[in-house]
Amino acid sequence: MNYMKLNVLLDSTYILPTFGIEVEGLTDEDIKNLREICIMGKVKFYCSPVIWIEVLGKLYRESIRKGINIENIINKATKSLLESNFYTWIQPSPQAIELAFKLRSLGHKDNIDNLLYAISITNNMIFLTMDTELKNFLQEHNIETKNIIDHHILLKKLT
Repeated sequence: MNYMKLNVLLDSTYILPTFGIEVEGLTDEDIKNLREICIMGKVKFYCSPVIWIEVLGKLYRESIRKGINIENIINKATKSLLESNFYTWIQPSPQAIELAFKLRSLGHKDNIDNLLYAISITNNMIFLTMDTELKNFLQEHNIETKNIIDHHILLKKLT
């Protein structure tokens, strides 16, 4: 079967396993399957540098919570994310920043999610996230949410 390659912008949740951080609702099998659909050419994964703000906070909290030194993992994981060419890194456009500001003005306080959603919309991408709060907010304000899905839906669609 011939698939059209889907462009998929990843929420920071999908980056955390690279640092050895377990994410509730995201299994090793899910990660393996996401990797497979990318290798098979069914998707192209994109990341935005804005995720580093969230990732750094989560890495710090997780290292404190588990009492582990994560610093030795950070360099290798970061190099893998930035240099492997598995992910394409994308900056927000002026239109995306304008849309993110509009969402903030409407009351959605998570600026990272606002930016990621806006990047996905202005680049005609799927926004892969498990965060239902943003989707609910957008629906309450009659803003398009068809492009927001989680990995379960993506994998069901492509496998």
